[in-house]
Amino acid sequence: MVIGWVAGPRSTSWAVLLDLATCITAALGAFLPRTGPLAFVAVLSVYAFIPNDWLTLGELAALIPILGMGVRRQKRLRRVLAPPILVLVAYRSVVGQSLSNAWGYIAFWTLALAAAWLVGDAFARSRAAQRLEAEAALAEQRTQIARDLHDVVAHDLSNMSLRAQHALLSGTSATDDLEYFAQTSSKCVDDIRRLLRLLRANSVPNSAEPWQEPDIQGTLSNQMERLRSAGFAVTAQIEGDISVLTGTIPHTVLGILVESCNNILRHADAAEPCVILMTRTEAQLDLAVISSGEGELTRKPGRLGIIGMQERAEAAGGALSIQNANEKWIVSASFPIWTLASARPVHG
Repeated sequence: MVIGWVAGPRSTSWAVLLDLATCITAALGAFLPRTGPLAFVAVLSVYAFIPNDWLTLGELAALIPILGMGVRRQKRLRRVLAPPILVLVAYRSVVGQSLSNAWGYIAFWTLALAAAWLVGDAFARSRAAQRLEAEAALAEQRTQIARDLHDVVAHDLSNMSLRAQHALLSGTSATDDLEYFAQTSSKCVDDIRRLLRLLRANSVPNSAEPWQEPDIQGTLSNQMERLRSAGFAVTAQIEGDISVLTGTIPHTVLGILVESCNNILRHADAAEPCVILMTRTEAQLDLAVISSGEGELTRKPGRLGIIGMQERAEAAGGALSIQNANEKWIVSASFPIWTLASARPVHG
């Protein structure tokens, strides 16, 4: 065949090249959904001007864009391009044919394009059904997570509450109760983290990023850079290991730290130094942010402002205070770090 093409007439070579261009532009819609079908119609229109004795098969490629637009659910574009495609391929087939043969070609192309149309719609419906099935499975997984959260975590918290109420009514504080509270609360934290990991994995498919505790050291460095870029001279001092903090404390510390730095940018004097102190012992974490300024810090409910920081600290089992002494604002917060070891009494 290759030898016949090389040795054949020039018209045969051009016909093969035209067929090749038609096939390429027909497949182009998979990569360029909007412009690919338009390019195909432009190339297909060349068939209306070539001699009748050229033997071409590129007209059959007209089925590809009709099918592809159906799969991609490009209904409007398909309705616009299907009529000219049918006219072009039918015209190429009926030129020079008798009336009886012409109707046969018209019927053939109409049925062929209609079949491609229906097959494309069928593929689109199948893909939509698969997508709905995946969404239903995802919803079922989330429902299961919510059920686990209710059945496991809520059950443990309810038992803790009942046992704590019993201890308060009886006026006792047995070691067994303290150990139970410490162990059960730790288990609840682990269960919630596990459920959050599952929920996050279901919300972000194929995500390889592991769950991480908040980075206090990194956030502190970012906030110091913010203050320095605004002209503040800021220093920080950290005592103890803060990288092992878990639970609500690191989240709370970050919120208070960021809001305190926001207040420094709004109210403090850039000519005066700022100091951030953080101390972590076996039983407590202390945070202090010291700055100077003449304005008053804003008090507003919600997540921001003094009230918001106090609410965050109390929710984490800590306390927060703000003082103004010697023209310096001092934001200090303390959080107890409860562990099983610290819950046990020390016998001496």
